[in-house]
Amino acid sequence: MVFLLPLGVEGATLDRRPWVSVSIAALCAVAFFITWVVPTNPGGVGEGEVRELLQETLAHPDLELPPGCNSLLSEHGQALLARLKEEMEAPARGVDVNALQARLDAHCESVLEARDSGLLYRLGLVPARGPLQWGWLTYMFLHLGWMHLLGNLLFFYVVGLLLEDAWGRPLFAAFYGVGGLVAGIAHFALDTQSQTLMVGASGAVAACMGAFCLRFATRKVRVGYLFWLLKIWRGTFGVPGWLWAGLWFGNQVLDFVVLGNNTGVAVMAHIGGFAFGFVAASALRVTRLEERFVAPAIAAREGGWVADPRMLEAQTALDGGDREKARATFQRILADHPDNTEALLSLGRMELEDGRVPSGSARVEKALQLLVGHDVPEPLWHAVDQLGELFPVDRLRPGVAWRVAQGMDQEGAPSNSVEMAESLYAAAGKGTGAMAVRALIRAAELRLARRDAPEKAVEYLTRAKPMATGDAAALAERIGQLEVEVARMDARMKDRGIALDTESSAPRTRAVAALAPESPGGSTLPPRIIPCRILGLSDKALMVESQGGQRRSLSVTEVMAVAVGMLPIAGPEGAAPRQTVLTDLVVSWGDLERGPTVLRIPAAGLGLPERYPGLAPREAYARFLAALLEHSSANALPDAPTLAEGRYPRFATESELTAHYYGQVAAAA
Repeated sequence: MVFLLPLGVEGATLDRRPWVSVSIAALCAVAFFITWVVPTNPGGVGEGEVRELLQETLAHPDLELPPGCNSLLSEHGQALLARLKEEMEAPARGVDVNALQARLDAHCESVLEARDSGLLYRLGLVPARGPLQWGWLTYMFLHLGWMHLLGNLLFFYVVGLLLEDAWGRPLFAAFYGVGGLVAGIAHFALDTQSQTLMVGASGAVAACMGAFCLRFATRKVRVGYLFWLLKIWRGTFGVPGWLWAGLWFGNQVLDFVVLGNNTGVAVMAHIGGFAFGFVAASALRVTRLEERFVAPAIAAREGGWVADPRMLEAQTALDGGDREKARATFQRILADHPDNTEALLSLGRMELEDGRVPSGSARVEKALQLLVGHDVPEPLWHAVDQLGELFPVDRLRPGVAWRVAQGMDQEGAPSNSVEMAESLYAAAGKGTGAMAVRALIRAAELRLARRDAPEKAVEYLTRAKPMATGDAAALAERIGQLEVEVARMDARMKDRGIALDTESSAPRTRAVAALAPESPGGSTLPPRIIPCRILGLSDKALMVESQGGQRRSLSVTEVMAVAVGMLPIAGPEGAAPRQTVLTDLVVSWGDLERGPTVLRIPAAGLGLPERYPGLAPREAYARFLAALLEHSSANALPDAPTLAEGRYPRFATESELTAHYYGQVAAAA
């Protein structure tokens, strides 16, 4: 026995909330509750009533089941009834066949009246009712049972969200409705006199699958499997979107060819819906309507930007090592849309990697100028993070560096943005006038706040002092205040036997040795423990959420150490305590005035079942830990071999774990 189910699309992210998809799912759920859950007999006709009709029909070989009730039977059922009547023995004499037929007709009429009065039948699509019926619009939101509903919504979840994100809400809503209508027409055309009820979202979902097959052909669909033959095998595997959707479509065609329309499933609706979706997506691609009109319209309406569909093609080529194809695609995108920030950043990064610094820097600078103008700073933060060490800070014009620095210097920014903001302010300080002085003052403030190599603050103030004239004269007082602060820091360091080296501009100096603990657990101040959970994780960044609901994006390089410990948790009464794992991400070892900062993540906050479906918890955790240590280059606590072997230290209490790794009990977060 084999079960296969799609679980989602690998690496799928959405740029906006899928309100249309959510609304469709909600309508299906509400309609299901009203038409299926609430009614005692939602179909209007039960198996018992059909059985009674058949028994009456078989009471005499001359009795005929009325056509209306005959339509309640499948083709196989109708053939079986005819064969049973042929095999019946000769009837006894004196039976009033007309009276029996009249009673059968009356019974049939009452059954049909009960069926027709049911809400499900009235709102469903019945071909015999002709083209003028509400069922054309409502049938796609109705379902016959829980498995029917959940199965359709699962497939819709896999394909619908990405289509809505790419096409926008109005276009996707129209596409879904028309797709369902075309699927209904395909089913209607098979037998326009059929009394059989048709309901379900599968025709419209099939249209979405047809479009997905082309629009997201190269995206990997994660499929879960369960194979049962003496032993159970389970797991997941990835399949390209075109292959997954194509195999599903091929199976529908095969069912129709072999079994016809007698499977209890509206197979032709699936075929018609899929064909419509594929043709619609092909038309959008051939006419380039999506990239020329749809994406710009979404961007204009939402005040942001939407990825050009060719970006996926370019990124795929780049990931595959075809840099020339990727470069040419990025250039075509920019020829049509010169302000496409994603293409500017991607092409600029490629040119910087290839050593074409002037052109690469110019593209990056233009993209940053556009991103600074956005209402929200997150796109700017993400762009700077993606550039990493390639970010050409020193090549930015002072005015641009000033605006980008202000965008990075905001509450809620990633923790590594402080260092980048300082570098940008320093670059802005190469300009003239009050802006340059303000930039250098802010760079000095950030440096002093970090308590890391304070001699850099002295350098910034030394540069700013001669320029504090004219319009910038009022800033001289602030420069003096910062010089006093540096002097006080110098005095504190001398008390500890360390002199402030104002001649050096090295990023790490002897002052740092005095400010940071010598080793993990050596801090004299208690750590700040912040309970968190992980919302997203990649090889470059992770998104965490604190218990208070605050979210923050961290580069994996910000994780300085990963500490692991096992703690007992109470089990059922009389049973031995079970063990759970705590994972600490140390993002700062602290300084003279602050203890270490630790993000503490319980087992439930790691999201292992979603990240590693099908794996046992211990194996999933081992993979998570190995990937995190590999990408972050963080120190492993207690040590890398111990964690690699899965020999996680055990502690009696959380306080004991904290004291073991950080030398102090935790401070309030």
